[in-house]
Parts: sequence; C-alpha cells; structure tokens
Amino acid sequence: MAEIADAVLTEQTQPEPNTITFYGQRRNMAMGAAMLGGGIAAFVAGLTTTFFAEAIAWTFILWGVFFLYGDLLLSTRRLELTDEALKIVIPLRPWGRSRTWAWKDINRMDVLVHRRDLKQDSATIQIHHVYPGEIALEREDTNFDPALAQLIIERARLKADGQDGALDLTNLPLGQERQFTWKKK
Repeated sequence: MAEIADAVLTEQTQPEPNTITFYGQRRNMAMGAAMLGGGIAAFVAGLTTTFFAEAIAWTFILWGVFFLYGDLLLSTRRLELTDEALKIVIPLRPWGRSRTWAWKDINRMDVLVHRRDLKQDSATIQIHHVYPGEIALEREDTNFDPALAQLIIERARLKADGQDGALDLTNLPLGQERQFTWKKK
C-alpha cells in the first residue's frame, strides 16, 4: 500500500521534461500588514465610536487585504518555459490560473530600464503575445532576470531591434531611461 502511495506522489510532483521554472518576485508585504493591523487596532482600541471613524477603519482593513492579496499573487506566480510554450501559472488567482503561450505567438519582448533603477533586478521584462487570428495584444510583466530574457529570445526566435543586438543582458546600462526591444522579423 505504501508503494502505491509513493508512486502516485512521485508521478504528481515530477515536472515536465525540459521545463525551466522561474518563480515570482519577492514582495514587501509591510504596507498591507500595516493597513490591516491599523484597521483592526482601531476596533480593538475603541476608536470607532463615530460613523466616519468606523468607515475609515473598515477602509484600512479592506485596503490591507487587497494589498496582501496582490502581493501574494505576484510572489506565487511561476513562469514555466518548455520546448513548446511559455506557461504562466498564478495559483492563487480564482480565474484563469494558467495561460499557455506558444513560442511562435510571442512576437515581442521589451526590457525597460528606468532612470531610478540602480540595480539590475529593478528593470522590467515585458512579454507581448497575440493569439493567431486575434487582434488583442496580451502582455506579461516580470522583474528582469538575464537567464529568463535570454531563454525567451532564443525560444521565441526574436531578433534585436536596432542596435540592441550587442547588448549584454548580464550587464545592463543603469541609471538612465532605456528600452531594449526584440521582435519577430
């Protein structure tokens, strides 16, 4: 009986072959926790004797829950790269928990460096996708990771736009507003 349970568990936990997984970004949940705690503390301390004080306390509680939920969505997101497609998995989202984008349908990738970015991790990757026969453009944003950017460029067969081909992804020019673009030609 134990062998059957072990076999079932190993079948469920093994990833697909040739899958590379990038996990969500780290988030600072202090804002949500502080707002939620402040709203609850107002009720505990008895500061909600008037309607407006109670309304503000409830507003703090709701915004705290929304901030915490948003942070959890971003921190539990996974980008799974297979030979056939890019799969975006957000397990805590009740609608559309995963999207699968075929490499042939990813038509553009941008790396955005903002003037205030002084660390390479602060840059942003924007992945653009269009389903065949559709006109709606979908975009997924994530924190910059040079390995992720290089794999997307290679697997989606994107070409550098302009002089961006000579860019070293492991050493981005920081401290200036720049956008580097790779497109299907």
